Amino acid sequence: MARYTNEFLPTTLYVMAGIGVLIISFLVDIRIPILPPVARLLGLAVVLTGMTLVVWSARHLEGAFHGEVEPRMDVLITSGPYRFVRHPVYLGMTIALIGLTIAFRSWLGLLGVFVFFLPSEIYRAKSEEKALTTKFGSEWEKYKSRTGFMMPHVRRSVDR
Repeated sequence: MARYTNEFLPTTLYVMAGIGVLIISFLVDIRIPILPPVARLLGLAVVLTGMTLVVWSARHLEGAFHGEVEPRMDVLITSGPYRFVRHPVYLGMTIALIGLTIAFRSWLGLLGVFVFFLPSEIYRAKSEEKALTTKFGSEWEKYKSRTGFMMPHVRRSVDR
């Protein structure tokens, strides 16, 4: 039962938050003051950017991209976008959803991305990280120390 809950809850929250943001964006008429054709073009560009990151990430996960919290592979993926961030799929999905809210010109939808969708992704990612820590141990901890959660680490050199 615990494993089922650990798999089911993060995924359910994630999907429901995404659908909720889309419904709000489509139905609530509080619009960003951008001309509709401009919003659609800009939104499409942002969606394509996000989905490109999702596809790039999925290609590096190979057969393990199935939406589960538990890792399916016996090797830790650290190539491609995983060189920079631990959760590039979630980053890409967030970017894509922001693009959709821009295309709909929805203030509330954009707010919903940050209030509902992003926290559900963070919860899901934290659940994944627990499973990855269990499976990969020190290898995961070393990888975690050199990569950002959803945004790349910004390293600044300090001259002394």
